[in-house]
Amino acid sequence: MARYVVLSKFSARGRADAKTRLTESSLEREVTGAKGRILDRFVLLGEWDVCAVVDLPGNAAAQLMRTGHLGRGEVDRLILPAIDMQLFERLLKQTTRTTGPHRWQVSAPARAARRAARPLLVSPYRRKYFRPFTVLGRENLDGFDGPAVFIGNHSSHYDMFAFIEALPSRFRDRIFFGSAADRWYIRGRRNPMKQGWWRSLFLGCFPVKRAGGGASLEYPKWLIAGGNSIGIFPEGTRTRNGRLSKFRPGAALLAQETGAPIVPMHFEGLFKMLSPGRLEGQPGPVTVRIGKPIAIPTGLPRLEAARLMRDAVADLSGDPER
Repeated sequence: MARYVVLSKFSARGRADAKTRLTESSLEREVTGAKGRILDRFVLLGEWDVCAVVDLPGNAAAQLMRTGHLGRGEVDRLILPAIDMQLFERLLKQTTRTTGPHRWQVSAPARAARRAARPLLVSPYRRKYFRPFTVLGRENLDGFDGPAVFIGNHSSHYDMFAFIEALPSRFRDRIFFGSAADRWYIRGRRNPMKQGWWRSLFLGCFPVKRAGGGASLEYPKWLIAGGNSIGIFPEGTRTRNGRLSKFRPGAALLAQETGAPIVPMHFEGLFKMLSPGRLEGQPGPVTVRIGKPIAIPTGLPRLEAARLMRDAVADLSGDPER
């Protein structure tokens, strides 16, 4: 359940009934109808008449409450997300400085640490949630050892685990994933598992600054020069509707500047399992399709290169509407 603050302002007709103003039975009906509950309520002096603190299943229920009374002419509502005060104070103190990249992550000890941790950190997702887990197209990588720029659609926080589990073993220790620096590489976090070095060591991630331009490609170019592969979700963020979004050209530019081919991949079932806004996954079938390596011509314009990548992933999806 998510917590919200509901401010209500009554019309002249609604305000005329003092009992309605104090109990606001309409709010009770709407909250109960949305399978929520009222935690507290206050009568105000000022622009708004009533303030209530409520728990609701999510933003969809809040939106229905915001619009469900329209047309009746009795009340106007403003619904705001609530936040725990201690969390709010902690966020105010949090730095925006980031850490990384960590070049030591390519060392033999770091690779050994990832290999040892994978059964504890990555494989459990496949066993618990990816049921069954099907990988199609591994034969497209026969005789190919990389380096490459692997790309795929982005629909949940489980995508990277499916990515790693789907690849042939020869790639798993030498593939690295770009992660949003402002989300995963913030300095000063107390929990070790939320610190940048932990993701770099055990998950093979490196920080990418949003809208970082060409500078964002320097570290992955260095990785590829060392014989490593890169995993990228060119949409830049998770889909909000399960459909393939527009691709950004960064992965294509990386392939053009390094000569590494693009390898398209498509992940099916992960959006339904853990779509944005959900905290816990729901077990279900997951299918990963791997395409053949594709060379991106050096002189191909950025937008055309991005379109080529998107078409390659869309072709694997089998979606006629793409």
